[in-house]
Amino acid sequence: MSMKTDYPVVVTTFYKFSPLSEEQLNEWEGQFHAFAERSDLLGLIISAAEGLNSTVAGSNETILQLKDLIRSIPGFADTIFKDSRAKRNPFKRFKIKRRDEIVTLKRPEFVPDSPRNNHLSPEEWQRVLEEESDYVLIDTRNGYEVELGKFEGAIDPEIHMFSEFGDFIERSGIPTDKKVLMYCTGGIRCEKAIFEMQSRGYQNVFQLEGGILNYLKEFPNSKFEGECFVFDHRVAVDQELLPSETFRLCPHCGDPGSLKIVCGVCDSEAIVCSECNNLPYGKTCSKNCAYHSQVCNAA
Repeated sequence: MSMKTDYPVVVTTFYKFSPLSEEQLNEWEGQFHAFAERSDLLGLIISAAEGLNSTVAGSNETILQLKDLIRSIPGFADTIFKDSRAKRNPFKRFKIKRRDEIVTLKRPEFVPDSPRNNHLSPEEWQRVLEEESDYVLIDTRNGYEVELGKFEGAIDPEIHMFSEFGDFIERSGIPTDKKVLMYCTGGIRCEKAIFEMQSRGYQNVFQLEGGILNYLKEFPNSKFEGECFVFDHRVAVDQELLPSETFRLCPHCGDPGSLKIVCGVCDSEAIVCSECNNLPYGKTCSKNCAYHSQVCNAA
């Protein structure tokens, strides 16, 4: 199988904390829009005064040109990109969103002032997991992401949004002198989560550089179990960073699901999540069929 033939679309995710003035934001957002209009680039770029955060997709040539464009921004020359592939573009359009933070912890004062703050490369991370035992491993993602896959022995904070992470640390009871390892999808949430922990007295805390996506590139089928949720129509990527064959977005709630059903209204096959499957209209393939199911049951 040829990866480029069977999976011709390159999906790349990147972030970079580097100050951007209002004038710079306006200039570069304009350049991104112009680039998207003359290429097949689709996806989302989040911009803020503290930097950029993005997942986008396009042809190999498009993504190579985008990387050159990003690295031409003053302060962005060392931007790291995490690539995966797809059979078709997992985005429907190209968008830029201006926000106060490029990842929302609701702590805009937490901005990395250097490229490394206790980062562990995938090789260093693997060594710790294999050779040490006296540490706490925390998954900083939301609960529905953790359900699809996580590192062996990781704590699920059971949060619904990243801004709740501080509350989790407050109630966790983890000793401040404990060695703590943290990880997320691509690394950006840990860049702020580590500040949250350090501000609370945790000094022996480390983050996985480049997150799960960077780890799986080097160590597939090892310490990470299951699949990695991604915020696009692939829903998740497997151990080889290829689109999930297991999970789809539930047509009722939008969360990832893996339960196969036959629609009770139109007989179409569909995949729903376990929670919606237990609802009266759960065994339907769409909101439209769910509506008709409820109307019929009420009659």
